[in-house]
Amino acid sequence: MEIKKSEDVLLFYGFTPEVTKLRHVYDAIADFMKNKHFIDPSDRFNLILFLKDGPNYLDHFTFDPEYILNTLKSLGKSIAKPNIAGGIFIAITFIIEVYKKISEKIFRLIILLDEGAYEIPDDYIPALEELIKKVKDMPFFIDTVLIGSPYSDQAQKLLKLTNLSNGELYGVKNVKELGPILNGLSEKKYVSEPSFVKQRLRMILPDNQPFYLNLADDPKPINEVGACSICFQRDDQNIVKCPSCDTIAHKVCWAQWAETSNIGISHVFRCHNCFNILKLDKQFVNDVQIGKIPSIAELNKMKKKNIVEYLHELEAKTEPKVVHTEDPMAIEALTSIRTNNIKPQSKRKRRKFNVTICPNCSKIMVGDKKNCPSCGFSLF
Repeated sequence: MEIKKSEDVLLFYGFTPEVTKLRHVYDAIADFMKNKHFIDPSDRFNLILFLKDGPNYLDHFTFDPEYILNTLKSLGKSIAKPNIAGGIFIAITFIIEVYKKISEKIFRLIILLDEGAYEIPDDYIPALEELIKKVKDMPFFIDTVLIGSPYSDQAQKLLKLTNLSNGELYGVKNVKELGPILNGLSEKKYVSEPSFVKQRLRMILPDNQPFYLNLADDPKPINEVGACSICFQRDDQNIVKCPSCDTIAHKVCWAQWAETSNIGISHVFRCHNCFNILKLDKQFVNDVQIGKIPSIAELNKMKKKNIVEYLHELEAKTEPKVVHTEDPMAIEALTSIRTNNIKPQSKRKRRKFNVTICPNCSKIMVGDKKNCPSCGFSLF
């Protein structure tokens, strides 16, 4: 059975000012978001683009298309030539952070670029492919609209990445063709929805499980009497709290909750209040679910907060802010540009770039590093 869900869409504005003017694409982007909100008002939007000081994006998705348009227009004069590899990497790592907090969403990255963008270096394709493989089942889609030849080296690299995420690449001759393409992309993506029985059997592939385990937080123990938010019993019997929203629950109740609410790993699940990803000991969860450890509450007393209301509450507290960040792939892109005119060596050894996630703070990095640049945690 295929269904449609609410979508979070990140627009990667990768057009270069020397080739494609913002005023020529502004209306097409406006119509795209207008159409999406007409189809589903619960869809949200974000924007990533390269300015002269590097990549910038909003710190959270917004329901308000006008906010996106005003931000794009206000930054229009500072838009610079984009590094597509770095932009994709930043976009996916941002979406991962959102996925950690939000459930029941489809995540989409729509890349808009022309032939003036920095080309993705060959050495970075394996790293980007590895990252996409880990997140494509969130579910996550990449669609790319390229003004220029669909047969160029850049187009072929992007085709590999979009196909990997079940998306499509659209090659158009000029900016006038952008509107109809974006109009088509405003339609919903379909995902497979298993039955209730099959839902229990969904799996994240073993090779990808460490990635999601590192994203999950351990509930914090509480050494005092508290009221469980699942069974409503007030006691101090193995009470823990979600580190994101401080919701209190028995470990046993959350272990029961994980049976039908895990993310594809039996002991990794979402908080029923804020949707943050949590984890418990695998053997403990299994013992609860097979009855070795007795239950405290009935599952039918669990109450889930409406996701759209919850997201509106979050946005009402603060408007999105533009965030400037470092480009994780800038050095390689510049090196590629400088060596374009150098004849390649016939047997040049290709560098291997690995994607690493810090087990302490979940920061995602490219390359081999001894310590996490964010928290200093030793990686070896």
